[in-house]
Amino acid sequence: MPSFLREYITEFNFLFAQIHKCASLLTVNDQNYSAYYNFGNNARKFLEVFLYYKYPDSTSDKDKMLKFFGGDTLPAILTDRINNEYSHLCGVLERGALPIEVPEMNSTANLILDRIKALDNDQYESLLRSIGAPVPVVIATNQQ
Repeated sequence: MPSFLREYITEFNFLFAQIHKCASLLTVNDQNYSAYYNFGNNARKFLEVFLYYKYPDSTSDKDKMLKFFGGDTLPAILTDRINNEYSHLCGVLERGALPIEVPEMNSTANLILDRIKALDNDQYESLLRSIGAPVPVVIATNQQ
């Protein structure tokens, strides 16, 4: 079995790892290009699963995305655009011939991770542990 399948408990954990990797990289090279090249598809699949379990009713995908981002339309629109254009080339066939926009992917990956952390820090930390990533340590201060 390939290591990318053997190392993760589920595909959900693998997809989280790919989003985490994309969030931490700032440049594209021959060793990491797949984190950017596959980001649209990985983010779409991850968010489909995550949002299905977060909002298991008949709410539309767009409304689920909007709820996920706390009603903030900008991250919801940006994420939806990347997921559709880079995952399906939805309505923009020419996009497949253009270079991948790394800063946009990196920003979106960070938006997704930040939102998961804000919604449920326990789940976020568990996802980090599941992919072998360091869990940030919060040092409490005595404030009076």
